[in-house]
Amino acid sequence: MSSFALNSTSLRAQFLSYLPASVKTLLMGESGGDLVKKITATLLIYEDKLIHLESQKSLCIPNSDASKIEGASLAKVCRDLLGEVDKESSLLLLLPAKEFVATTLHMPGIGKDSLAPALRIQSDAILPSFEQSLSLAVNPASADRGEDHVALWITENRLNELFDAFKAVGLFLAAVQPRLLNVAGEAAAVIDNDSSTHTLATLQQGVLQQWLHVQKQDFEQEQFKQQWQSVLAQEAATAIELNGEQDYFDHSDKNTRREYCFFPRGALIARQRLAKGKRLTVAAAAVATLLLIAAVPFIMQSLQHRSLVANLELRQQMAGDARQDQAAVINFENEWGSINDYPEQRIREAMFTLQGILSPDALTSMEVSEGVIKIQGTSAEPQAILQRLEQDPMFTEVLFSRATNNNRYYIDLRLSTVNFEGYMVRHFPDE
Repeated sequence: MSSFALNSTSLRAQFLSYLPASVKTLLMGESGGDLVKKITATLLIYEDKLIHLESQKSLCIPNSDASKIEGASLAKVCRDLLGEVDKESSLLLLLPAKEFVATTLHMPGIGKDSLAPALRIQSDAILPSFEQSLSLAVNPASADRGEDHVALWITENRLNELFDAFKAVGLFLAAVQPRLLNVAGEAAAVIDNDSSTHTLATLQQGVLQQWLHVQKQDFEQEQFKQQWQSVLAQEAATAIELNGEQDYFDHSDKNTRREYCFFPRGALIARQRLAKGKRLTVAAAAVATLLLIAAVPFIMQSLQHRSLVANLELRQQMAGDARQDQAAVINFENEWGSINDYPEQRIREAMFTLQGILSPDALTSMEVSEGVIKIQGTSAEPQAILQRLEQDPMFTEVLFSRATNNNRYYIDLRLSTVNFEGYMVRHFPDE
């Protein structure tokens, strides 16, 4: 992303932070939370019935024994149950737990704002064999309560099917939620039972910690049955148990745990279109205000620039003598640097060191050129001399320049303290 895009995003976020919440809603459109606030009716699917929680009325759903109730059938029953409703009405649909999939993920170091995006990015890896697009619900507060996060998933196709079916009969489906998470209060555990399934959700201050869903037919295996009873025994003291319609009438609250609501894409788009006219008006005023605010820094920068230029000119005049002295020093270094920096070969010290290493053997000749020393001599153990030279820190690159003959050796070595190559590169780069 370019720096311009980053700056634009930052300026937009800073500008929006100063606006009232109502104005920000008009500018940016409504979020899922805004849709929940406008819900006027809550509908619950339990067994073969669709129940209107506010009025406690219900109607039977055709083919309710199917693994997944068709959206068209459900919408028709809902239309019959609600009768005439205001066109601004919004519905919350509470589905059985079998419509959802729960996953527990270990994600250390993740922040509130990054939790949901990080889970969405990894959705393909979380459910690798599932090819349909998924919609996610997770409580961002989970990031403050540990590194393990329980997320709920439902297919986007299912949400779109339900929204389109309700829209076809003139109803606006704002959100979908697991029915057992619509329980009021700060329950530590919720147990949902119906004729075919059992579901247990444990929570900590509204954050889902555990989601267990089993089919009753699985209890034919005694091991599964014992495991389930063991879990229930741990949660029984603080759990709310939902065994029928009346339990939902007593405990449900549409304003509870909004984080675990799923919002159909069509619902979000519809609300944005509804507010589009107001947004355009407010946006025009906001743009004018933004342009005015944006012009202030440029004016301030122009005045500051003039002040800085004048200050720079004054300082340049005051630093004139110092710059002349600096130029003289640089010129001196350019003229005499090749002499001052000429490598000192420390011949005398090198000869004393060689005498100590070669003694008592004889040295017949020695040449020194640009830090390279060539020596010849005789010794009964030329290899030992080579090793002693290699171990002395004053010398490096020690090697036999010729093969030994009749105990005569030829050794080349370099003074480790002399760097003629660096000197030539610095002062005579063209040579």
